[in-house]
This record gives sequence, structure tokens and C-alpha cells, in this order.
Amino acid sequence: MLPYFGLLPSLAYDANRRQVVLFNNRGETWLWAKNRWTQAHPKLSPEGRIGAAAAWDPMMGTVLLVGGQSYRDEAILHDTWSWNGSNWREFGTRTASPLEGFMFAMTYDSDLEQMVLVASDIRYGPPIHVWTWDGASWQARNTAGAPVSPVAVAAFDPVTETVLAVSARCSHSDCVSQTWSWNGASWQQLKPAHEPGFSFSNMILVQDSRLGRLVLLTVAPRPPGPSLTETWTWDGRDWNPRGTIGDLGATVVAASGDGVQAKILAFEDIARDFKTVRIDTWIWADRIWTRIGGGVASG
Repeated sequence: MLPYFGLLPSLAYDANRRQVVLFNNRGETWLWAKNRWTQAHPKLSPEGRIGAAAAWDPMMGTVLLVGGQSYRDEAILHDTWSWNGSNWREFGTRTASPLEGFMFAMTYDSDLEQMVLVASDIRYGPPIHVWTWDGASWQARNTAGAPVSPVAVAAFDPVTETVLAVSARCSHSDCVSQTWSWNGASWQQLKPAHEPGFSFSNMILVQDSRLGRLVLLTVAPRPPGPSLTETWTWDGRDWNPRGTIGDLGATVVAASGDGVQAKILAFEDIARDFKTVRIDTWIWADRIWTRIGGGVASG
């Protein structure tokens, strides 16, 4: 069986159960372990959504899922859920959920020992909101000096021991990235020599635990014609290009760190119609991508 990735799925690695957890816009939960996908059937589940933030919380020992947009009625969601390996649990009170934001990026901050959520409102522009999770509720944090454009991705940078975030600087022709760091109290814009192209809908930032570096995937506009998914690594000071991944015109829809193999898995949905699902699986090791499998299923 192969999962339906759909539009802007949510993906995170469950370190305790050694599996990747995927949640899609149909409200389905899929698990990747031992080089194959299986569908989970929890008794309780969030509604189908797009663009929700998902990340592993080592203090709770669960995957957290936050926010997104309802696929049913396009309502903006601000709920918080946790996955325990067999079922979803909702933290359903207003005090447990961020009240502002539309685009969410989330990462565990090893220095603060808390989950950090960066919430941007791409409908109305600034401000950027930052929240931290104490295991039961979200607490608003200081956002002094925050980016003025939406943050697409965020991850904890083991080199600088801060949260690294990527926002956009757009012109009439395209968008490039702006790189920021958050130290728990304030924001600082960084000035790397190179900046990757920016993609609101296809940008992924994950940690390479083996090398102690961050890996960024993005689809940079290269008109005319289709583009490839680019790979960049962050060394604490600059972005370094590492080539492309996948087919021309296709995009990597999700990626996740694999805590067992200390590698990064990437999944590329390259179906050419709406009746089939075709997924290629890639693994990142020693600064290169290797295709490890693929499959086709009727949809």
C-alpha cells in the first residue's frame, strides 16, 4: 500500500517507535517503518487539513500536530494534537492552542528544552508570533526584531544552538530566502553569502544528526519551464548548494529525519494523474541523495 500525500501533508519522525508519521488532507494517518508504508486506523483523529506543523517532542515522547487549514471548509485551525503510536489525543482548550497565525513552522529547541512554534499570518502580513509548549499549553514569547515576511520553515540549529528560520524576500519575478535566528528572547537576521530560492508551498528544513547540519529542500523558480527540487546545507554561517533531487517538474512533498539510521528520508509524489499514486523514496547520507525505492498504486 502507498499513502496519498495530497496537498501540503504533515510529516515527523517518531523516535520512540522508530517510524515516520504522515498525516494528510484526507485525515489519514500513515506510518513508514522497515521500508514500507502501512495505514493506521486510530479511534480518534484530527480532521483532514493542509499545511499543519508536525514535529517530534522528546520531552513528551510524542509527535505534535498543530494548526493548518481545514480541507473540508478552509477554516483556519489552531488545535493541538499528539500521536502516541496508535491514537491521536487532542489538547482542546483555548489556553492550549495558539490563537494567531496561518502558516506554522515548528521545531524542538534542545537549548530551551521546549517545542517552539513560529506562526505567520500570510493573509494580513506581520506580525510573527512565537509560542513555546510546556506539555499542556502554549505560552506566547517575545518576538522583538521578528521577520516582517512569513516564515516557511524552522529548525533547531545545533551549530549556533538557536532556532533557524527562513522567510521570504520577493520581487516582481521571484522570491529568495531570508535567514533568521531566534535565541529564545529575540530575533536576528543573518547575512549568509548565499540564499536559496524561496517556495511558500514546497520548502522543508530538517536536521542531519550525523553531520550536525541543517538540510533545506526548496523548489526555486527557474522560468521558463518546470523546476527541480534543490538541496542546501547550513553550516552555521552560510547556505551551501548540494545539487537537486527528483524528477523535473516534480517536487519532494515531505522529508523527515530517521533517528535510527541518523539519516534523512525524503518522499516524492510524482504521479502524473489523479487516479494513481507514485512515490519515490530517497535517503540522504554523506551529503548525497540516493533513491532507495518507489512504487505505483491505483488511487
